[in-house]
Amino acid sequence: MKAGTSATNGRTSDRRAPGKRVFAGNMWAIYNYDDPNKRYRRFLERGRPRFTQLIDGLLMYDEVVIPTQDFLSVTVLVGVLGERAVIDLLEAGDLSFLRMRGAFAYVGNGGGLKTFKIDNECFADDQRALAWALSGLEPRPKDPALPQSVLEKTTSVNAFDVLDAVKHETYMDVLHSPYIRNLFAIRSKHMDRLAGIQPNEVRCYGGPDADSWRGDEIDMLMHLAAANVELRLSETVKCEDGITLNPIGHLLKAKTERSIGSGTPYDSLARLTELNRIPDIASFVLDKPASTRAEQLSKIMRLKRSRDGAAFRRWFHANCRENPQEVAKRYVDLLKQVPTVSKLPVRILRFLAVLGLIPVLGPVLGLAASALDSFVVDRWFRGHSPKFFIENLKQVIAK
Repeated sequence: MKAGTSATNGRTSDRRAPGKRVFAGNMWAIYNYDDPNKRYRRFLERGRPRFTQLIDGLLMYDEVVIPTQDFLSVTVLVGVLGERAVIDLLEAGDLSFLRMRGAFAYVGNGGGLKTFKIDNECFADDQRALAWALSGLEPRPKDPALPQSVLEKTTSVNAFDVLDAVKHETYMDVLHSPYIRNLFAIRSKHMDRLAGIQPNEVRCYGGPDADSWRGDEIDMLMHLAAANVELRLSETVKCEDGITLNPIGHLLKAKTERSIGSGTPYDSLARLTELNRIPDIASFVLDKPASTRAEQLSKIMRLKRSRDGAAFRRWFHANCRENPQEVAKRYVDLLKQVPTVSKLPVRILRFLAVLGLIPVLGPVLGLAASALDSFVVDRWFRGHSPKFFIENLKQVIAK
């Protein structure tokens, strides 16, 4: 079994050639002290928008990277999409995981932001932690390809290495920005001694699904640190975009162009599907019985992996992702494009076939010219275009 390699040792996990990647921070079932079953249920209670964006992301990007600490995110995916669907996404390179081993908290008595690990399955090595996460499912997954694929598509990083850089960056964000200090109501100048914690107290960052939110200086500081952690992790696996549930993550756009969570590509995709009257893509999967979701998702992913799908992603990111208001204009321009080969007279296609330059025409040379024009040109010589992907997607979703 091939485990994912660590990003801190100069190697990366085995995956296909880099393409457009999105960091799905909204799919992170962040570790906290709550019972794992409660964390699982809480995630699912708020999970519909997250899975909607996951499915949209699978269409827009070559690869979706999901962060995790204890592989509970894998449990959630298998529980909703099914074992076979997750294996398929991993083996095709559409999905991967980035595991941060460890968590962080704010420690009293001048400790400030600190990384910690606990000697349990959640923070164990990848194989043991994954086995623990999958053991909570009923029925328990049986296909050995699932843990093997997860481990092969997991990159691990050490939380201590991440927080060392992020801690200083977060403190500087607060101390050097009057806007952030005023917005978050942080009055202290000593970031390791914020008000609201006892000397012997430790407050763990549990993410947006935790019940421990107080809204004081410490919570604001930890949310800002978490946003910086997401940025750092996103850079580790070279993600061009990202989406987050962090309530202050969007504010980082004022700090740097590498901000995540703007949602603009998702807005652009929504505008494009609206123009084409394509029903909600996520509903095509999520509204079906659990036993058929893998099959439904597979239909969409076959389109995504086609050459038309690749052409669509290139066109989308070059023309639509930055400005949803431009989508209609760009799509009209796309519809005006005619593949060069479609402009060729049929007699020229026949001549090229006789010369052997179009071998595939051999079996159909006896067809009538009209049939050749309508079938061969449309099917074999149309080229690969994003508009064909959009048309096929509409046909699949509308069924």
